[in-house]
Amino acid sequence: MSGLLLEGCRVLITRPRRAAEELADRLRSLGAIPLLLPVIEIQPPPDPQPLEEAVRQASTFDWILFTSANGVHAFMACLQAAGGSPPNLARVRIGAIGPATARALHGYGLWVDFLPTVYLSEAIAEELGDVAGRRILLPRADIARRALAERLRARGAEVVEVTAYQVRMGGDPEALRAALQPRPHRVALTSPSTARALAGLLEQLGEAVQPADLPAVCIGPVTASEAMALGFPVVAVAREHNQEGLIQALIESWKRE
Repeated sequence: MSGLLLEGCRVLITRPRRAAEELADRLRSLGAIPLLLPVIEIQPPPDPQPLEEAVRQASTFDWILFTSANGVHAFMACLQAAGGSPPNLARVRIGAIGPATARALHGYGLWVDFLPTVYLSEAIAEELGDVAGRRILLPRADIARRALAERLRARGAEVVEVTAYQVRMGGDPEALRAALQPRPHRVALTSPSTARALAGLLEQLGEAVQPADLPAVCIGPVTASEAMALGFPVVAVAREHNQEGLIQALIESWKRE
């Protein structure tokens, strides 16, 4: 028997290409056949001025909380374009939603002061400690949920939300058509937006393959809820809401197959 835990499993990866390639490499090492189909695009914010102002004021905040690696890269690009550098943030405490976001911060030489035990926005709000009177900056996607900001405000924090990047539906219907022949055994969904974008592409094809035909493995419960609402059969949800947790969920679901 082969020791490759995902041998022969065709996995459709829907996340943006930079992140997709890292996941694809891990899956290949386990014997899977990754199919890269980025269905969302990360773009600069439509109005850059709020982010630029937040960057200028960054040192005045008590905390900057990053909820994605994309937010880290967008914020740092703006900081550097303004003539600043990561050491300018030395006096600000930095929080990250999970290990991938923390790694992105480490890549800029920044220490992460806070990482929640559960990699969800809600956990940040509950575990951050006393935030009453603290100024907190949230560089976000334009479509990010507001739960984190609302909970922090309810606990007495002064929260500034700023759009660091925008998420746009993308993907090539013809590339999807090719990826569906033969049909993938699993689709890896890493955000609600990837689930919505993939469902939109399937609708554009107007063919026999529907969301119900693509068993989904989701990175967390928020993504799983959106996927189920769109008609994807969710066969596994990662217990650890990060890439390694997603891979483990794929392995477990494939074993059951």
